[in-house]
This record gives sequence, C-alpha cells and structure tokens, in this order.
Amino acid sequence: MREKLISLLIDPDRDRRNQFYLALDLLNVSKACISQDNTSKALDYFKKHPDLVPDYIFLDSLLPSDETPQFLRELRKIKRLKQVPVIWYAASFEPDQQQAIREAGFAAGLAKQSDLYRLKGNLKVLFQSELQENVMPDEASAATRFKMKMKEMLLQTQSLLEAPEHLLTHS
Repeated sequence: MREKLISLLIDPDRDRRNQFYLALDLLNVSKACISQDNTSKALDYFKKHPDLVPDYIFLDSLLPSDETPQFLRELRKIKRLKQVPVIWYAASFEPDQQQAIREAGFAAGLAKQSDLYRLKGNLKVLFQSELQENVMPDEASAATRFKMKMKEMLLQTQSLLEAPEHLLTHS
C-alpha cells in the first residue's frame, strides 16, 4: 500500500462522503480526498486540474445507469487517467459480482457500510490488493452491457434488502 493516497469520490450523498473521509482519516493513508456530486462535475474538475492523478476513483452505484458508461469512456480519453482504478461503490457488493463489475469497466467493487470501522477495514483490504488492469468493454455495446449487469446486480441487492423481513417471520 502506498504511503499517502489521493482519492476522488463521486457520490451525491454528503453523509456518505463524510463517512468516507473519516474512514480514510482513520487509516492515515489519505493525502487528499476530493469529492464531487456527479460525473459531470468530476470531469470538469479533472479538466481544471491537469496535474491531478488520483490513485483511486470511487463511483457511486446509484448514479443514472446511462451516466456511468459515458463517464468511463470520457475518463479513459484523458491520457493521465487511463490507468487509474475506478471502484464501483455500492450499497452492497458480493464477491460473485466481481466479474460483472470488471466487464462493466471497473477495477473492483466496494460495499458502502453503515459502520465506519467496517468501511475502514474494507478500504484497507482494497488498498493492499493488487488490482488487475481495467478492461474496458467494447465501445458499441458498453452501455447495453452495463445496464444489463447493473440490473442483475440491483435485483440481487433487492433480494438482500428483503432478507431481514424474511428473517423476522417465524413459524
């Protein structure tokens, strides 16, 4: 793990951004964490700061599905950012979703946590891992494949969210 990291977090939720900052602070690995509300603002920020090369970009999973593939394409057009790992930052993420995430153009996935210390632990594992080089999907079918994969993942997430209700019903 590098000593001090620069991260960019794209998430419209202020509370989630604050939690993310705190987790990075607890890890004592953050040189800077820049946040933006959406992908358009993030791309504008990169254009205004031509020397900025973050170590990681974390992208909120709840952004509109057509916005994400466009962002990934535009990001990869910026030469200095081609090799920056983009992390799918989702309400839930299971290891069996890793292949779908990679096919959509992400280096890895990370689950948002309500517990600050769990987020800290997950970030530590992510930062210590050797992420594989990003594989960008074919340009023509990227949006379609992304939408299909995200729909599949959202359906899995929905069933996970319904689980507590099923656990409460006793026979």
